[in-house]
Amino acid sequence: MNKRQQRLDAISDILNHNTVGSQEELLALLASRHIFVTQATLSRDLKSLRSTKVSTSRGGYRYVSSPESSKETPRTNTGEAHQLNKYVHSLARAGNLVIIKTRNGHAGSIASDIDSYDSPLIVGTVAGSDTVFAAMRDNAPLQEVYELLSTILPEQIIRDARNYFITENSDSLKQVSEQ
Repeated sequence: MNKRQQRLDAISDILNHNTVGSQEELLALLASRHIFVTQATLSRDLKSLRSTKVSTSRGGYRYVSSPESSKETPRTNTGEAHQLNKYVHSLARAGNLVIIKTRNGHAGSIASDIDSYDSPLIVGTVAGSDTVFAAMRDNAPLQEVYELLSTILPEQIIRDARNYFITENSDSLKQVSEQ
């Protein structure tokens, strides 16, 4: 196992077993394990782990790991997507925005998954605690955006949101073009 993977595993372990409210606290906990990194490296590591900051019951904040924290590959509907059923609640579209509602603390990991595809269809994402806003490129083909999201989000969520992306006309146009 390389040093980076050992560091990612250590960060994930710390976040899963401690309440960590800041990167400074996390740096100190890593140092106690004889792992020394810069704040910039730690920020990149937290992003690759898809960790997010969520509010605590006491009014503060803490970092949480995503369900698959040390994996850096995008999710697909085979394998891990069934796990997302308990983290993703809904998908909708408003204009050129895709809105994904999640359980508290999981929006960051979903946004990271979308960003990891580096698709020209999505200009960027913004994640809150329980909501992801993904901005579609102007005039992005909705069918293609739908297909991209179907590789990331749970099948039932995708199916329920089909009407936001696929119209009867686009289905018949697709059928005509395939003939």
